[in-house]
Amino acid sequence: MVIPETRWSFEAVLRLAASIIATACVGVVLAGWLESKEIKPAANGFEFAQMAVMAVFLQGAMLVWIGLFLRENKVSRSEAFGLAAARQPKAVQMGVVAALLFVPVALGLQHLSALLMKHPEAQEMVEVLRRGDLPWWERLFIGIFAVLVAPPAEEAVFRGILYPTIKQSGYPRAAVWVTSLFFAGMHFNVASFVPLAAFSILLIYLYEKTGSLLAPITAHSLFNYANFVFLMLAVTPASPITVK
Repeated sequence: MVIPETRWSFEAVLRLAASIIATACVGVVLAGWLESKEIKPAANGFEFAQMAVMAVFLQGAMLVWIGLFLRENKVSRSEAFGLAAARQPKAVQMGVVAALLFVPVALGLQHLSALLMKHPEAQEMVEVLRRGDLPWWERLFIGIFAVLVAPPAEEAVFRGILYPTIKQSGYPRAAVWVTSLFFAGMHFNVASFVPLAAFSILLIYLYEKTGSLLAPITAHSLFNYANFVFLMLAVTPASPITVK
């Protein structure tokens, strides 16, 4: 099984990347404006409003830009990402198995990274979820974006478009490493860099093995769901706000 042979125009891919970056920058500016207005619904410096804005302007915007990108190239999602019905059962099965096998590996790598770094800084979303005073609708929002929005958006960009573009340019090994390093780096957390880079390599393998982006999407969604559940089970009581 091979991934779809769709050849993306290098210029079109650059425009897509620029559009995603520009939208993310708008999100950063808006999040900064919220901070300047001291709109802080979450305690201890973690503002849910800012995190929600960044999620919408990054992963949410990715889905919009990908749709426009496919329309510009006159290619359907099924053709672009191997989503034909005949491939779906195997793709889902392999995605589920891969996620179940990789979750303990990721936890081990994360723990090892934490030991080496001594005092690693957790991702903002992780810190928010660890607190026990989030309203249910904020938890629901985070869960929906983590499990249902981020995986298809990120898989389409990294595995569906960026990876084959570099690979078909004659650099298959570079495609694996560049895609994986970018994927890990975009989460802006040093402690999770190695686990996410390793996860990206696994996702590329799933895409290559099944020829369907549904396999890495399934694995990515289940991986995020497992992390979400673990964090929900490990919430700590809300700490009193200290004014300094």
